[in-house]
Amino acid sequence: MKLTVYFDGTFWFALVEHVNCKGQYKAFRYPFGKEPKDFDVWYFILKELPRLIKKYDSIETDSYAHELPQPKKMNPKRMQRALNKSKKQGAISTKAQVEMKKLHQALKKEKKTQNKEKRQALKRYQYQLKQEKRHQKKQGH
Repeated sequence: MKLTVYFDGTFWFALVEHVNCKGQYKAFRYPFGKEPKDFDVWYFILKELPRLIKKYDSIETDSYAHELPQPKKMNPKRMQRALNKSKKQGAISTKAQVEMKKLHQALKKEKKTQNKEKRQALKRYQYQLKQEKRHQKKQGH
């Protein structure tokens, strides 16, 4: 496990890189906000870090290599423009950033399914209430 505390220009973050028991590489970021003191970092390591590791280890991410299609031959000027355009864009440069992006996508997918289940449960509950009310009207009280 590797812990790096860094300043990104606005806030201070802890970058945690972790290899779990299955040999999967996981990385996540924890925001500190203002510059953390020593006790803030120790509190994070002792209290928050085990909880976060447990949370992120339970999430499965797709760890497969994407096959890239073979590029078609391109006009040299067009290729030069494309290269200059790609140089200007901030590229994902580290393995940790790629893993954080995968983890973020997995968390979004998990949250989406949880919200969908909650919505469906609420609809079922409301339907059940509606049916009970309807049956009460039929009893002729």
